[in-house]
Amino acid sequence: MATTKTETEATQNEVQSSEAAAKSGLAQNVESFLKAQISQAQKRIEELEGEAGKVVKTLESRGQEAAKEAQALWAKFQAGELLTDPRVQELSKRANEASTELSRRVDAAGTELRKRFDGIQTRVVEAVGVASQAQLKDLNKELAKLSRKVDSLLKPVRRVNGAKPASSPASSPRA
Repeated sequence: MATTKTETEATQNEVQSSEAAAKSGLAQNVESFLKAQISQAQKRIEELEGEAGKVVKTLESRGQEAAKEAQALWAKFQAGELLTDPRVQELSKRANEASTELSRRVDAAGTELRKRFDGIQTRVVEAVGVASQAQLKDLNKELAKLSRKVDSLLKPVRRVNGAKPASSPASSPRA
């Protein structure tokens, strides 16, 4: 009977040690998973930054080319050559349409990029478990409210006609 009891205790000890090992392994798996997710998010952010840089460079070069063309056309316009040419009138119409379309595309790309960054930032914050600004504001409001309540409770009792308030044994300090 004594051997059965020690065998049972030995089995329980083995089960407890294997459970502890499984829990620590799980914690390490979660930690490595979170690190991998954050690493992937950082890589994706870097890729998006690279793509955004390429788009900006392309737009800058197009803008410089358009500025050169506009300057050349302005010189001709000042000379009075362009206003009567039907090709110029057609080009003017096309340029206005292209400019409007390009502006729309740039605005859409900027909006999409902001949405992606916000989404990635939100996922990273959620994965890391950091409180959002809204949550911090709520906590600060609650803390201020509690602080005011504590302050109101700690204010001394008003004395009526200069008399000291009666001290009860429950409120007197103990040595």
